[in-house]
Amino acid sequence: MARKLDRRYSLPVREELEALTHFYLHLHNDLERTKPGSSIRRKTEDRLLDVREQFDRLLDEWVDDDELRERWREHLHTHGPAPAEPKGIPQLVFRGENDAGSVVEVRPDGNELRVFVDGSLLERVDPRRDLASRVPGLVFHLDGFQFRETFAAPPEALQALTAFLEDGEPPWEHVSELLGDGLIDAHLGLTPRGRRALAA
Repeated sequence: MARKLDRRYSLPVREELEALTHFYLHLHNDLERTKPGSSIRRKTEDRLLDVREQFDRLLDEWVDDDELRERWREHLHTHGPAPAEPKGIPQLVFRGENDAGSVVEVRPDGNELRVFVDGSLLERVDPRRDLASRVPGLVFHLDGFQFRETFAAPPEALQALTAFLEDGEPPWEHVSELLGDGLIDAHLGLTPRGRRALAA
């Protein structure tokens, strides 16, 4: 019997918390290198405050446990180990559709890749399958079917990601969509899938 993809973990809440923490630390380090009272320092302080407010909003919206929220806040400020909850989602490395309308999703699981077709686990495959390509138009072959790569992130999310990569602000408004579509990692780094999306 095919096992269904667990949709409880389809939102990248942990990944978004980690991305905010990573950027907060980056800004904090920048702040330490600025001159007290300078305009650059004030701007960096404002950005730190914005990231902290976004972090708190995300916690309040998606983490029910007060103690767990407090542990995440401690992690933000002390840079110690992150709490174990909420669990992360396995990063999407490929999503595609075939001519019949079936959707395949490929996600890592330890030393292998799990392949889901229409939400059901179909098989596990060798992780050496070439899904690290940066060339758009990737096709995944499975049981005689061809699945052409598709992306769910809206055009405005891709535009915000492009602006960020050109030395702009992180695309916080779209980070959940970008993480969920496997285009960036928790450190806001562009994934091979993200490179394919931007090159398409």
